[in-house]
Amino acid sequence: MHEYKVAIIGGGPAGMMAAIKAAQELGPKTVCIIEKNDGLGKKLLMTGGGRCNIANSTPIHDQLNYYKKNKNFLKHALYTLPQEKLLAIFEEKDLEFHIEDKKRIFPDSEDAHDVLDVLEEYLEELEVDTYLSCPIDANDMEHELNERMEPVFLIENDKISLNASKIVVSTGGITYPSTGSTGDGYKIASKMNHNITDIKPGLVSFNVDDFLLRSLSGLTLNDVEISFKDKKKKTSVRGDLLISHFGLTGPAVIDLSNLLIEKSKFSIVDDDLNLIDDEEMENLELFSDRISIDFTPDLTEEDIKAQITKDTPESGTLKIKNYMKKFLPSNFIDYFLMKLDISPNKTMANITKKEKNKIAEDLKRHPIVIEFLEIDLAKVTIGGVKSKEIDSKTLQSRFVEGLYFAGEVLEVAGPTGGYNLQIAFATGYLAGQEAANSLK
Repeated sequence: MHEYKVAIIGGGPAGMMAAIKAAQELGPKTVCIIEKNDGLGKKLLMTGGGRCNIANSTPIHDQLNYYKKNKNFLKHALYTLPQEKLLAIFEEKDLEFHIEDKKRIFPDSEDAHDVLDVLEEYLEELEVDTYLSCPIDANDMEHELNERMEPVFLIENDKISLNASKIVVSTGGITYPSTGSTGDGYKIASKMNHNITDIKPGLVSFNVDDFLLRSLSGLTLNDVEISFKDKKKKTSVRGDLLISHFGLTGPAVIDLSNLLIEKSKFSIVDDDLNLIDDEEMENLELFSDRISIDFTPDLTEEDIKAQITKDTPESGTLKIKNYMKKFLPSNFIDYFLMKLDISPNKTMANITKKEKNKIAEDLKRHPIVIEFLEIDLAKVTIGGVKSKEIDSKTLQSRFVEGLYFAGEVLEVAGPTGGYNLQIAFATGYLAGQEAANSLK
């Protein structure tokens, strides 16, 4: 049986960073990673469309505002490994970075493989043992006393047999199961008496039952505001929206999805923490299935009405479909006017006051009904091991000494733009550091 000081279950970004930091503190051959896939970092290679949006340059104190109830839980991890310190780890191996729109940080090579290569280079240099194609079931792990009456974790199945003084669970969430994220960490945590919050898909796209809208697949609507109503309050996100073959996606849509899903009362796992079936998935009840698109967030409805009234005398012979290019992309105008039952060939001089009002109103509040969520495309998992049951300064379980959690298995989830990968690296770093320090 192999003996380690720290064993990491899960070889994604959080797990690899935890192993690197722990091995830096404890020395060679003291740390191992146990990974169910045949290679490390499978989901990492998919981030940012394969370009690896490694982090976001928004200052940490501003980032924390995104996490509301988990703000204080994440604070210590994000300040322990802020962006500049994270990037320095890779820059030490000659990987350079640049910042794009929305403060997203990418490697200059724009290839996620280069990020993974650096992490694997560190693991090799630090002599971290890696066990691949080795899934761990909750029943494979026991917490017991060794012959020296010290608490250890025993991990044993038909592929592996080892013990470790400390365990870091970084198995990911349950969305994107093709990457190996199948909820294994929830079952391990549950066996160790932890509670799991409602599990939901995060950063998802919306399926819309509108053939004509979907026929515009590939069209991007830049800088729009999409929203849903919570009683009298409006919850909104501003950004780019992409029409796809199934409905709506793009940064604004998937960021709004997190806000909408967090308010929805459902879970995609059953009492045994297994995924519910496809039929149940399609019947999940959203907090609201109606969203609204504001195509002109910098203009008020009155501004638009005044603009149309002002332009009408000098544009009287201009067809409305040509005039609407002032507000909308050309490819979207026919669809927009059809929804309002206004002929695109009608001239500006013949537009009635009622039609002008309809145009202004719909430019500001274009309704969309969500048919269902595209859960198979969920980029993260919302929910996980309950934050209150984990020490935020160490990421150690409050129930089981020596048990740590990092990455997407945790309850927290952030918006699109590098935030979730940054959380993974930061929590992995903190968990690895504290697991190692507790042994010194």
